[in-house]
Amino acid sequence: MENKKTRNIHWMLAAIFLGYTCIYIDKTTIGMSLVTIANDLGFDPQQKGLVLSAFFLGYTVFQIPFGYLSSKIGTRKMMIISVFLVGIFLFLFGFGFSLLYLLLVRFMTGAVAHSGYPSSVSTFISQELPIEKRGPAQSTMIASSGFAAIVGPLLIAPLLLQVGWHRTYYILGAVVLLIAVLMYVVIPKEFGGVKEHLKNKRTISFREVLQDKNVWILIFAAFFINAAIYGLNGWMATYLVEAHGLALTQTAYVTAVIGFFTMVAAMLGGVMVNKYFIGKEKKVIFVATIGGGLFALLVSVVGSFFMSMISLACAVAFASLAFATLMSIPVKIFPSDEVSAKYATINAIGVSGGFVAPTIIGALIQFSNGGFFSSFLFIGVSFVVSGGITLLIQKNQKS
Repeated sequence: MENKKTRNIHWMLAAIFLGYTCIYIDKTTIGMSLVTIANDLGFDPQQKGLVLSAFFLGYTVFQIPFGYLSSKIGTRKMMIISVFLVGIFLFLFGFGFSLLYLLLVRFMTGAVAHSGYPSSVSTFISQELPIEKRGPAQSTMIASSGFAAIVGPLLIAPLLLQVGWHRTYYILGAVVLLIAVLMYVVIPKEFGGVKEHLKNKRTISFREVLQDKNVWILIFAAFFINAAIYGLNGWMATYLVEAHGLALTQTAYVTAVIGFFTMVAAMLGGVMVNKYFIGKEKKVIFVATIGGGLFALLVSVVGSFFMSMISLACAVAFASLAFATLMSIPVKIFPSDEVSAKYATINAIGVSGGFVAPTIIGALIQFSNGGFFSSFLFIGVSFVVSGGITLLIQKNQKS
């Protein structure tokens, strides 16, 4: 029976990983798609930044209410509904014809499709897995960003060139809807439901969440690491095309290689941290953010394309390690019945860094007449600030 339960858990985690991959493909490939969309609809850098930021505005506003909704309806339902809605909005994005329409669809994608997934996954892990397996599982889920960065560009770039961006999003929407169906089949109803011992237990209030100092420290650390990560991800394709003259297919290959470094860094980093650096996570994050900041700055400073790509890969790998480690901390230091609300709050306010950064970077590029140095300087500073804030995290309050 124990072996059967273990196999069930593995299959469920695999399905949830696929769901997270859909989430990250939607997040990370929009930057590549905007290269084609901007040419088609005539967007300037600031308008491209607005499309990138609209998603994170919706994501930020609705993270907290969806975190509480997840605790009411159960994590299984919330995860499946979220992936289903991602598929719907990907399909709707394909009908795009104007800046206002794309802004509205991206806002709604972040608001009602993405906002429930991260906190639901974290709560599922904290409730269904033993404590010693939670950290690696959480890091593995976040490593799906690297997997998505490999699969996404290699899938998106050929489709954009062969069938256009409209049909590309119709196809993506259909694939994601199928994965939502797969999750419904693979995750049994007895998992990820509202736990009996929690039904009559008072839900932690938003005010109580905000009274936790560690929550605020993690919010600010997450804000700046998100600014750095989504600054890199959102503008990577534009940088490769405009600064180095790469074709879209070449950009996809480079992005996929960098995605491989991201996935390896997150997965191996999660295992290494859980094995050798228990209780020292904030030091790992600090070192990783210093490395990420230095390499981000080097991207636009080094002379050759090869060295620029090495620097970019290292910056993204360090970012992945820092983010995966940072977002594994809540499931380790907060009680399982408080994880959903606290994680949602941290993710909600913290992810607003992804709303601020693309718009700032778009403005910096436009004011610099297409130059990228000030943008990578902004990203580098965001890395370092995040790492410094992380050092303020206090010792575990509860096991």
